[in-house]
Amino acid sequence: MKKTMCGIAAAALALVAAGSAGAQVCGGFPTTNGQGTIGGLVNFPTDLDQYGGEASYNLAGPLAVNAGYLYSRNAADDDAVHVNTFRGGAAFELPPFEGNFRSTVSVCPSVRADYTSQDGITLWQVPVGLGVGASVPLGASGTNLTLHLIPALYWTRVHVELDDFPELDGTETDTSFGVRGGFELSFSRFYLGATSEWVDPSNSQSEAVVGVRAGIRF
Repeated sequence: MKKTMCGIAAAALALVAAGSAGAQVCGGFPTTNGQGTIGGLVNFPTDLDQYGGEASYNLAGPLAVNAGYLYSRNAADDDAVHVNTFRGGAAFELPPFEGNFRSTVSVCPSVRADYTSQDGITLWQVPVGLGVGASVPLGASGTNLTLHLIPALYWTRVHVELDDFPELDGTETDTSFGVRGGFELSFSRFYLGATSEWVDPSNSQSEAVVGVRAGIRF
């Protein structure tokens, strides 16, 4: 997985050197001012099936907002607990600046909040990061390759309150480093791509969660 993230980082540097940035690409959504997206995604965490939907809107200015939903279940046990995760986020695009070879770099401070609650266990995870994005035209009009990379600090809070096992009740919080990124091929109104998210890469047991996404812009 380290090779995967290093490859994404190398591609990002290449795009910064050779392309022009699109508004809010640095926030993870291929939109310009006044555009929105709606789409679906499928992730592949170990031993889980996970899929859901997402939407975003780029306001007429530097601010963009997004929201999503993830449904997770044990891939090997249909009777296992099914988990719902709701998320919301925002990105604020800083004034773009010129890179090498007349390129433009898109930079966004960003925040996202994920909320999961199931059978007395509540989980909050809030990454606060700084995204970098770029976009490269691919010949045909309206076709672009976009890429984003968002290193972040992840604040996590787990609260347990179980009627049957009160000795397990309690709250724990933790802060760790993580990174998420991905790329999209945009064909006029339609886009498809891949994502990866890795929390606490210093932990040899952590694994990147890879996924695919597709959607439309309006």
